[in-house]
Amino acid sequence: MSKEKRNDLTLKIFALIIAIILWSYVMSEVNPPFTSELKNVNVDFINESALERQGLVVMEPKNANIKVSVSGRRSEVLQVSRSDIIAQVDLNGYSEGNVKVPVYVQVPNDVRIVDYSPKEILFKFDKIIRKDSTVVVETQGKIPQGYVLGTPEIKPQSIYIEGPRTWINLVEKAIAFVDVSDKTEDIRVTVPIKVVDDEGNDVRGVSKDQNVVDIFIPVYQTKKVPIELQTENQLPDNYEIVNVNINPSTIEIKGKKDELIGINSIKTEPIDINSFIDNRNVPVKLEIPEGVSLTNPNQEITINLNIEENITRTFDYILEDVEVINMDSSLHIDEEELNKSFTVTVKGISSQIEILDEEDIELKLDLEDLEEGTHRVSIETIVDDGIEIISVLPENFDISLIKEE
Repeated sequence: MSKEKRNDLTLKIFALIIAIILWSYVMSEVNPPFTSELKNVNVDFINESALERQGLVVMEPKNANIKVSVSGRRSEVLQVSRSDIIAQVDLNGYSEGNVKVPVYVQVPNDVRIVDYSPKEILFKFDKIIRKDSTVVVETQGKIPQGYVLGTPEIKPQSIYIEGPRTWINLVEKAIAFVDVSDKTEDIRVTVPIKVVDDEGNDVRGVSKDQNVVDIFIPVYQTKKVPIELQTENQLPDNYEIVNVNINPSTIEIKGKKDELIGINSIKTEPIDINSFIDNRNVPVKLEIPEGVSLTNPNQEITINLNIEENITRTFDYILEDVEVINMDSSLHIDEEELNKSFTVTVKGISSQIEILDEEDIELKLDLEDLEEGTHRVSIETIVDDGIEIISVLPENFDISLIKEE
């Protein structure tokens, strides 16, 4: 490198050093104006006790931060930290609802505020309210087959809950859970109370004046027994019970073991038999013995009693319509006598009699051991079950048996 170039580089280095010295002097001695922004400055809530006296509480926000810009001499600004800045909101004098509250800021005397934000904070103030809530028992687990739970007894039956209106309004119910797994004896327990929303989630921030309840749940055995119909009065002479249908035919009852042992059926309350004539389905009540009850007290019992009127009907025949049996093969009945007429009168329920035809009545004439000559005979009739032969008129016939030529 030439001598001139080395001299030039030396001068440049020397100038840079002089500049740095001068800058340091200005910064330390002259101290020019400077601006700085501080973020996440904590905002203090003051006069919260005034809210408490009004029965109010801050729901939102639980804490707040702002950013503050300050200016001043550089050395003094650089010494300011977030903890040196006082930011406050005064909560005195507000009422329930959503309210914008102004923020007040103070900075050290050596600096000044350029700007800060936000200048207002949106608060939600809630009223502290007290509400009565009925305690509901919910069981967990499965009771053994053949047993059922009675109505729980709860002490106390209700509790007071207290808290911000928003949270209290979330409370759907107060629940006491009882485990009934494999229980065959009466249940007596003390269990904690939970307050839950409509989805069964715990509602926090709500206080209770009672944290536990005493619960008694009776445990009963069950038994299925048939239902027995009781009637009073009599049907008219021309009516008959055709069919009885009780729906359901059995009922489940519950009670203590000793009370169930002697019960083999449950009777209906007496019902007028004539009420079934024009009404096929009649609801009835049961006579429940003392000490027991129905497992399902809302179950409806109906009686379907098919009652029909008895009617009579008369059919006309001639002897030729009758089946002759056991007649000697060498004999025959005088043909003129085959035109002799007679009537058969039958009786039965209307549904059977109305569809009955002449062919449905079987007629027979038994001539066993009868020889040639005139004989007094009677007609044998055969009909379906439920049909009664009232009369065959005339009851007897004179017939002549003639020898075949």
